[in-house]
Amino acid sequence: MLLGQLIMDAGQVTRKACKHLLKDGHVTVDGQVVTQFATVVDPSWQEITVDQVVIDRHFGHTYYLVHKPKGYLSANKDQTHPTVIDLIQPADNPGDLAITGRLDRDAHGLVFVTNNGQLHYIFQQPKFDIPKTYRVNVNGFIDGKMVAQFQAGVIFQDGTICKAARLEIISASPQSSTGLVTISEGRRHQVKKMFLACGVKVTDLYRQKIGDLRIDDLAEGDYRQLNEAEIQSLKSIFPLYNKRKES
Repeated sequence: MLLGQLIMDAGQVTRKACKHLLKDGHVTVDGQVVTQFATVVDPSWQEITVDQVVIDRHFGHTYYLVHKPKGYLSANKDQTHPTVIDLIQPADNPGDLAITGRLDRDAHGLVFVTNNGQLHYIFQQPKFDIPKTYRVNVNGFIDGKMVAQFQAGVIFQDGTICKAARLEIISASPQSSTGLVTISEGRRHQVKKMFLACGVKVTDLYRQKIGDLRIDDLAEGDYRQLNEAEIQSLKSIFPLYNKRKES
């Protein structure tokens, strides 16, 4: 959430009054004076004060890690198929959750769900270089040549050049291979298209990691809130967004 909007909501003040409070140094975030209206914050994790009065934590956001099963859509609702949001119990759903880092219906693994619009934007935009790691099975051979193609940037048939990606070989044979691939973009069907451009087809796609968020032992179809280490990792992303906004 933007600091200025939070102050307006929590203090019931006008935008003009909010900007004056910021400009005159009346607002702190974790003890530091902040003057930028568009600074990304979350009172759930940070102590935010206006004239030394702490803004209540209930103005904060909701965050879940979800283990998406195959067959579920990365959507809020659908008339035909179950969705990722259907996995969230009604009592845990504030009603405005968005899926960050979508997965195809036939893919499975980690999905990040939040109602923090700015954080959702950060994770969706390639310019912020948030890495995503997948375990991939393909119907052919993964070799050193393919690893080099990924490192150089795979080129699609339409001429699109992907950012450099990391491909690690777990097992390889002419009939079936398994690898770990890490990308920092989020193009539609990107991982599948990258392997197709290298001559093999993805038969299973499982996301293990988004940034520092890991699926670990989260059961399929289950979800959980973030732990303290994960919260700290997301807090470290906020300054990156704020710096981009100020530049």
